[in-house]
Amino acid sequence: MVKIEDLKLSDLDKTLSIANDEHIEALRKNWYRDPQVAIEHDDFIDKASKWFLSTNNNILLGTDKFPCIDIIMGCTHFIESFCSKQKWNIQVLEKEYSYYALMGVKHTELGDLKPGTPLIVSLPNYYYGNRPDWSDVLLECEQKGIDIHIDCAWLTVAKDVKINFDHPNIKSFAMSMSKYNLGWNRIGLRWSRQRTMDSCTLISSQKKYNELTTSCGAYMMDRIPRDYGWTKYKDAVKKICSQLGLEQTNYFYLVKDKEGNLYSVGRLLGMLGT
Repeated sequence: MVKIEDLKLSDLDKTLSIANDEHIEALRKNWYRDPQVAIEHDDFIDKASKWFLSTNNNILLGTDKFPCIDIIMGCTHFIESFCSKQKWNIQVLEKEYSYYALMGVKHTELGDLKPGTPLIVSLPNYYYGNRPDWSDVLLECEQKGIDIHIDCAWLTVAKDVKINFDHPNIKSFAMSMSKYNLGWNRIGLRWSRQRTMDSCTLISSQKKYNELTTSCGAYMMDRIPRDYGWTKYKDAVKKICSQLGLEQTNYFYLVKDKEGNLYSVGRLLGMLGT
């Protein structure tokens, strides 16, 4: 078992390592071992919506303005569905999800956003948490008629994030459970102001998804409290930061040094016996 007082900076990961939590790993094994039951489409949307929005660690406003809710296979599905519909004529800001760069999308500097071209933005952002320039993003998009679509993948493991979705330029947002080391069963929801037709809509409305995915999602939501990560690991993260002279971020398994370099403690948290 690793002891916090023996840790060195070199023990931390410079690449993302999601928390290897013993409780969540036990749930995964139990899921495969035990008989499971299906959950109806509307029942899952109701359960998942309540779970995602029930956070006590963050403030989410204006979600009631997005009545169209679809089941998605994680936030990358949400991104791919929208980008495919737009034929990848989209724009992103700096320090975004690396997937965009892999698909050949270069970031655009704030102030140089293209009028009328949709913006996909991670909020919270893995590097910043709350984007310090968010009010400027909203203002520029409003002035240039740019629709905003928000990837909230990091929200499930975050604290101290405040998002008011009720801005006229925000058209949709999505959340998933993947950051709880549940990438093996990618499940989430997309909320939209108005019903649009894309692969997310088609797969969800016609129930063309694998029902094992929603059954597993419901199983996990019943057994993982919404703010589980910070509730369990907040003291350990605080001690790690004190030991190594680091700063906490909005995420329980990411910390940073005074120069702003990020380190992941996810692997270590699973070894500390917390």
